[in-house]
Amino acid sequence: MDTSWKIMVVGAGTMGHGIAQCVAMAGFNVRIVDQFPGVLDKAKVLVKEHLEGMVREGRIDAELAEASFGRMEFHDDLEASAAWADFVFEAVFEDLQVKRELFHRLGALTRPDVVLTSNTSSFDIAKLCDVTQHPERVIGMHWFHPPQITPCIEVIPAGATSAETVETAKVIAEAVRKYPTACANSPGFVANRIQFAMAAEALAIVEEGLATPEEVDRIVTSSFGFRLSAFGPFEIADQAGIDVYLSIFKYLHEMLGRGQFAPPPLLEKMVQDGKLGLKSGAGFYDYGDDAADALRRTRDKRLFDRLALFRAERMDGSD
Repeated sequence: MDTSWKIMVVGAGTMGHGIAQCVAMAGFNVRIVDQFPGVLDKAKVLVKEHLEGMVREGRIDAELAEASFGRMEFHDDLEASAAWADFVFEAVFEDLQVKRELFHRLGALTRPDVVLTSNTSSFDIAKLCDVTQHPERVIGMHWFHPPQITPCIEVIPAGATSAETVETAKVIAEAVRKYPTACANSPGFVANRIQFAMAAEALAIVEEGLATPEEVDRIVTSSFGFRLSAFGPFEIADQAGIDVYLSIFKYLHEMLGRGQFAPPPLLEKMVQDGKLGLKSGAGFYDYGDDAADALRRTRDKRLFDRLALFRAERMDGSD
C-alpha cells in the first residue's frame, strides 16, 4: 500500500485518536480534525502517552514512536483538511443525525474519488450514502475499542457502495495491520448482534440472582471467552459436536421456555444430514482426511499458549 496517501480522521475522541495513531504508526500522514480545541489538545496528550507507554513496555522502539507522532497533525478546520485528504475515517459521536450532517458536508468538500468511511457501530450505512455526493464511495469501517490494539474491522458496504470502494477499504485496513472482514449492512452488523445478545443474557442472569457480575465475568473469561480468542463460535461448535449443541438448545428451551433457546432449524437439518462437525468429517466446515488429529494439535497449541497468559494475568503465574 502506498503510504503517501493522506488520511483524515474526523473526531478526536476515544476512537478517533486511536484510529489516527494506528494510521500514523503504519507510515501514513494523518490529520485529526475536531471542532473542539480542548478535545484536540486532550487527544494529542493521550496519543503521546500511549506511544510512550508502548516504548516503555518494549512493544515499539522510540524511533517509531517519534516518527509516528511526527506524522500526526491536529486541526479544527474541516474544509481545508477535507481538500487535503485522500481517504477519510469518520469517528464522531454515535448520533445518526450528526453523522448524516457530516457526510453531507464531506461529500461536498472532498474530491469525488475519496473514500468516506464511518466508524458507526450500528447505524444503516445507506443513511449516510443518501446524503452524500457520490454515494458509491461511502462505506462502514467499524473499529473496536481499543482501536490501537483490537485487530478486527467490520467492513460494511451499502447497496450504493462500489466494489472498488470495498477493495480500497480492505487494503487500507490491512495496511494499518488490522483484520478486515466484510459483512452485510444490517442493524448492529455482526459483532454487536452477538455481543449484545450475550450481554442481555448476562444481565438476565444477574437480575435473576444466579450469579454476581464478578462471578459472571470470571466464568466467561475462563470458559468460552477463553476459547473465543482462538476459535470462532462455528469452529467451536464443530469441535464440540453439532448434535451436542442441538441437545443443549432443546434442554434449555424446554426448561426455560425462552425464544432465544428454540432449537435452530439449521442445526436440526445438519444433524439429520449427519453433519455433526469434526467427528463426522463435516459440519459448518468440511474436514479432510486426518483433519481431526491436526486440528486437535492446533487447538491444543493455541489454547496452551493462551492458558500461560491467562495464568500470568489472573492466577499470578501459579499452576
